[in-house]
Amino acid sequence: MPIFPHTPHPGEDAGAAPQTLWTREFLLLFMLAMFANSYIAVFYSFEHWLVTLGIAPHWRGGLLSAMFVMVMLGRPVASVWVIRHNALPVMAMAIIVNSAAMFTYAHLDSPYDILLLRMTQGLALAAFSSSVVSVLVRCIPKGQSARGFALFSLTLLLPYSVVPLSSERLLPLLGGESRLYAAAGLMGVPALCMLIPLARKISAREASTAAAALSLRALLHALRHSGLGWVFLACTFFGSMTILVICFVKGLAQADGSSPSLFFTAYSSLVILTRLLSGNHLDTLPRMPVIYICCFCLALSLIGLAVGPAWMFLPLACLYGLGLGMLYPLLAAIIYDGSTPETRSINSNMMMLTFDFSATMGPLLGGTVISAGYGYPGVFLLAATVISLCAACAFRHSRTSRARAAR
Repeated sequence: MPIFPHTPHPGEDAGAAPQTLWTREFLLLFMLAMFANSYIAVFYSFEHWLVTLGIAPHWRGGLLSAMFVMVMLGRPVASVWVIRHNALPVMAMAIIVNSAAMFTYAHLDSPYDILLLRMTQGLALAAFSSSVVSVLVRCIPKGQSARGFALFSLTLLLPYSVVPLSSERLLPLLGGESRLYAAAGLMGVPALCMLIPLARKISAREASTAAAALSLRALLHALRHSGLGWVFLACTFFGSMTILVICFVKGLAQADGSSPSLFFTAYSSLVILTRLLSGNHLDTLPRMPVIYICCFCLALSLIGLAVGPAWMFLPLACLYGLGLGMLYPLLAAIIYDGSTPETRSINSNMMMLTFDFSATMGPLLGGTVISAGYGYPGVFLLAATVISLCAACAFRHSRTSRARAAR
């Protein structure tokens, strides 16, 4: 699940923000997050692993979402803590716990034990992502919000472009998904190595200069009074769609005789290419029309994956990547630019909470669809419906914003 950019802290001079996006701090955080997300990217096969263990369908959705439930519950507390204190020790501990969790899967086969491990890992992920945000939230210069979101999101996309393809080739050698997860736990080592020079660059004072007024109450107030409620809801639907695809595309691909690893490689490559080529122009695009077009492309690709012929699998994966590549940074930029310097950090954390909630609900809804007998095509038709609701929320925000501006 994905992490966000850098704004001046409350009371900081906005004009003092650096004009170069690729500072040393940004690059170190980029590499750190990419390594840490690499050992999460292997969970594209988690639902399939549960099938091989003989876990019942009604359990699978809950086990998929358990980690994200704990991320959602833990993030508000973790966000407040790391913004008030030095985030770097919390980040280091979270990486160690997550890596240790990856080695533990090989020794579990009971749904109760797996549930406990997923909940523990979810809390560690909440601490990790909140720590990264508390540092990264200072790294995006004024006027480069969409570009910053687009580029930093590659820390999740690059692993998904490589890890599934490599994993499918390693699985026969390793002897199963649980051993693959253990091998992926080694990605915590380079992540910690990136943290050492980062700690030298960022002082404890800089990591803890947030507004003293920040609290859980401030997060709730931001949700009610930011004027971005419809955008937060759009992000929730967008996140639900992405998690449905990530969790269930391997089952759909194997049912159609297609390669799930090629799907991840194709769509993530298109996303990366789109964001790199359009990075300098994202902040100048007409946001709402492009958002509607992206949602249409995503819905079309998901319907095609659900009901189309097998030979369309790869082209539709590319269409999916094209829509995904533009949609996320534009939604994130609306929240970034619609916030004041004082509320930007809070609203960024609220956006992360919407993704946590969608990551919680998506697997549960997908598992329910499969349990009801509609299979993997039904899950992808649900995902197409969800992204259509994202477009509807964006349209509603546009109308509300124009009405507010007219008053």
